[in-house]
Amino acid sequence: MSDLHIALLLLAAVLLVLLIGYNKWQERRALQRLDTTLRGGVGDALLEPAPLDALAGDVIAPPTRIEPKFGSLAPIAPAAADELDQPTIPADFPPAAEREGALAGWIEDPLLDSVFELRCTHAVDGVTVLDAIAGLQRQRFALPVHVAAWDARTQQWVHPDRFGFYTELLVAIQMANRRVALDEVEASRFLAAVQQIAVALDADFDAPEVARLVSLATELRTSSSQFDVQIGLTLEGAGGPWGKERLAAVAAKAALVASGPGTWRRFDEAGTPLFTFGSASLLKDRLTLELDVPLAPVAAQPLRLMYAAASVIALDLGAQIVDDNGQPVDAASLASVEHKLEDLYEKMRQAGYEPGSPRALRLYA
Repeated sequence: MSDLHIALLLLAAVLLVLLIGYNKWQERRALQRLDTTLRGGVGDALLEPAPLDALAGDVIAPPTRIEPKFGSLAPIAPAAADELDQPTIPADFPPAAEREGALAGWIEDPLLDSVFELRCTHAVDGVTVLDAIAGLQRQRFALPVHVAAWDARTQQWVHPDRFGFYTELLVAIQMANRRVALDEVEASRFLAAVQQIAVALDADFDAPEVARLVSLATELRTSSSQFDVQIGLTLEGAGGPWGKERLAAVAAKAALVASGPGTWRRFDEAGTPLFTFGSASLLKDRLTLELDVPLAPVAAQPLRLMYAAASVIALDLGAQIVDDNGQPVDAASLASVEHKLEDLYEKMRQAGYEPGSPRALRLYA
């Protein structure tokens, strides 16, 4: 190899080093501009000290942090707490036009949720965040899982997307519902997935003991299960079985709305289901109305509405209203049931489970 070749190789190596250094310098400048933007343009007080006379003026208040709320979140204003909650982790996150100023479908509940905060050492772009949480999304848990990201530009929690830059993440799992409680296997899988997210984002994460998490879930299941009560009324008569058209007609007279094959529901003014009407088979001469106590708001008086609907249907079909033991139900027996129901409502309130509330809907729906 001649001296010319050696000189050209050395020149190429020097140019390559200079190019890599220039790219790193551009990267550093971009990150500095991003950090300045995320701080609202205030800048770094250590790098840009303010004059002494400026320090004597008004103090700039730090940005207000907002916890996740139901529905559409306007900056700094919490949403209504009585909206219907349907917690899910979305299959794909909404585009920027849909996500702006909104985190729908979940409110952090300290009684129901085990929430973990991941604090990133620097602002992370949305593509990296989506890649990091992809493993959690692919897994199937028996209980709802939620992910939210703190967008410093809009000062609110949002669903992460590829256009954003985020400094914190909340990853949460509901600890129990009426069917299942978080067990050791599920808790271990969830914490391992959160740990992987933290590693991918270079975020701080202090994992709790699995046994402690399982203990809290068991306590929640035990506490809530004592209020998992349903009240049923049965219609029986010699005129059955009744056809589908006949049942649909009497259901309409009782202000019930079809919600499936052979099933009707009564809703309140807000659209919340109060009770159901139907039968396991339309060929039977026994029909049922059922009130799921934790799900129906007390103010709607669901028991009275259910008895009124049963009376309308029984009169039209020539049937009799009986309880689960086959005993006739009249106004006097209904008053006795109402008294017991009021006692149950009071115990639920004392335990923190208001019937028909978002918390109750998440636990019992």
